[in-house]
Amino acid sequence: MKHLLPLVAAAAVLPWITSAADWQANDLMLVRVGDGTTTLASSAGPISLLEVSQAGSLVQTIGIPSGSGGLQISGTATSEGQLVLNAGGLSLTLAGYVPPFTGSGSLSGRTSAQAPRGYVTVDSHGTVSSTTTLSGAYSAQNIRSGFASGSTTWFTGSGGTAAGTGLTYYDGSSVSTIQGVNSRVLGYFNGNLFYSTGSGTQGIYEYAGLPTTATTSSAFLTGVTGQGTSPYDFFFSPDGNSLYVADDAIGVQKFTWNGSAWTLAYNFTDPASVTANRAYGVAVDFRGANPIVYWTTPNDLYAATDYGTAAVGVSILSAGANYAFRGMELVPEPSSLSLLALGAVALLSSRHRAWQRRA
Repeated sequence: MKHLLPLVAAAAVLPWITSAADWQANDLMLVRVGDGTTTLASSAGPISLLEVSQAGSLVQTIGIPSGSGGLQISGTATSEGQLVLNAGGLSLTLAGYVPPFTGSGSLSGRTSAQAPRGYVTVDSHGTVSSTTTLSGAYSAQNIRSGFASGSTTWFTGSGGTAAGTGLTYYDGSSVSTIQGVNSRVLGYFNGNLFYSTGSGTQGIYEYAGLPTTATTSSAFLTGVTGQGTSPYDFFFSPDGNSLYVADDAIGVQKFTWNGSAWTLAYNFTDPASVTANRAYGVAVDFRGANPIVYWTTPNDLYAATDYGTAAVGVSILSAGANYAFRGMELVPEPSSLSLLALGAVALLSSRHRAWQRRA
């Protein structure tokens, strides 16, 4: 049961499809931008998806076509290139910009005519779908993450009053705004859609179910003492009582639910030799007695075991020169996939990511 999105108008879908090998359970899937030779810039950069073992060994590289009709993202806009596990648990959505481009300057600053916004999905067999172009969406704005459920998709990006910006909904033919909020990363947990924002009252917000018409979200994790002000990715524990949030000024923060309120437990940070705790993507493996927390910065993939106290991460993989990491997901257990196929999404959704996982 794969959740590749259906083909739409011929002008919006490109004719190529690429494929790699099947994903391996419990591996990490990372977005990497850059070609390894050209200095990263605000202009377009090619994208690849890396499958990495939890020990930090490269398993495979899945190239996202970057030529005409492919997909690229900015080399420097760290809010772009977020990776989200779709509702079926068997595919990922990655949003960006569809070449060829016209105009000049940053990709996000170009209109939708100069740099069309679009997305691909990648399934558990490593198959990359054709690019779908989102006509008119996010003109002169960032597009950051996407999440699919069946034949419909939601996106986050820069907010505003213009149509097709903020948190949006794509029904297979057109894009409409659910809420004009400046939103970063989407998540899905227990049947509800979540997003993070670093604007206004920063934190994590929630919709009841999967909205398809204009509506307002509810604050889910905001105003907690010690909470960071620049959240990106987030990851729920399977029981929903712990939430790990990547923040690009603090690192990864663990919050716990006591039945009536969230409290900050402690932080996971980069080594002392690194001057900034810039966490963007986060994934957590809950199989053992102590969860293992993984997070991405532009330069490294870090890991730390959650023993119930603050910890410093260890780099298990470097992005390398002229590359940068962005979003991340955790590959599900085969047993989890079987349950998902039976429709037991709520049992596994351990959050935005998970493969048991993720909201």
